[in-house]
Amino acid sequence: MVEKIDKTLILNRIKSHYKFKSDVQLAKFFGIAGTTLSNWYVRDTMNYDLVFTKCGELNPNWIVFGEGKPTKGYPNLEDTPFSITEEVLEKIKSAKDMEIARLQELLASHEATIAAQAIAMEAMKKLLDLQGKG
Repeated sequence: MVEKIDKTLILNRIKSHYKFKSDVQLAKFFGIAGTTLSNWYVRDTMNYDLVFTKCGELNPNWIVFGEGKPTKGYPNLEDTPFSITEEVLEKIKSAKDMEIARLQELLASHEATIAAQAIAMEAMKKLLDLQGKG
């Protein structure tokens, strides 16, 4: 099973690498509103395309998993074996797939709760109708 990728750690790595003192500076770096960045933290989500575009000189393995060096000794992406990039993307895809599955389970649970509540409301309505006739 693939471990869940902690987006807060990713954002904190980037903030630390660029020596940003605040989330406002990080949001400006990405070209997004502070509220968008705040939502990334709260919802544990992020725009990977934007992150990898803005941090193109950084090692993707370091950004996502904290593995390897951030930049020193890291070759340009053109010189990087494609399999490393594919491996990182596959890990991200697996994490996204796991998150989608988790959300689908959560949705199914909520739908079951709503269905049960609808049945309970119908039963309560019938009881009220019977009491009104009695």
